[in-house]
Amino acid sequence: MKRKLIKNTALLFLMIWIVPALHGQSGTKDKVYKIIRSNVGVGGSSKTFQTSKGTYVVSQSIGQSSVIGTSINNGYYLRQGFQQPHERIKVTKSTYSSLRAIVYPNPFDYNIQISFNESISKDINIEVYNVLGKLVYSKSFSPSRKIQINLENLSSGSYTLKAISNGKLFNSKLIKI
Repeated sequence: MKRKLIKNTALLFLMIWIVPALHGQSGTKDKVYKIIRSNVGVGGSSKTFQTSKGTYVVSQSIGQSSVIGTSINNGYYLRQGFQQPHERIKVTKSTYSSLRAIVYPNPFDYNIQISFNESISKDINIEVYNVLGKLVYSKSFSPSRKIQINLENLSSGSYTLKAISNGKLFNSKLIKI
């Protein structure tokens, strides 16, 4: 009975630890490795999508403090900290010049006012986005140095305001309480 228990334990160990390890290390003589991505924690996630045009990985994280380090083992790289792009990122300069303005009150309950520090000669397009980047408010206003916007339909949270007029751009963060 004791010999059978030892044999079963050894077989179980073999199946649980060794077989997956050998399978995970398998590949051709050219050593084929796969990229595995994952964000762990309350502030991030990673999801892979298969489409007819290829495989896409959507990854997001919130509140990362810094790059902690990189570890390499058997061809696998473990990178902790900020998300790292696989390809070079092309940075383009905005074609908009700066529009100077003040938004108040911020934080706000129902309405905000935007006071521009310069003359406005063309219509003002206002857009408000939520933290997911979804457009939640959009309206065009006649030229004016001061406009009032009713945002009482928005739920409490953080938003980004974008004002565009005459080829100039103003951005501001908003907090609805």
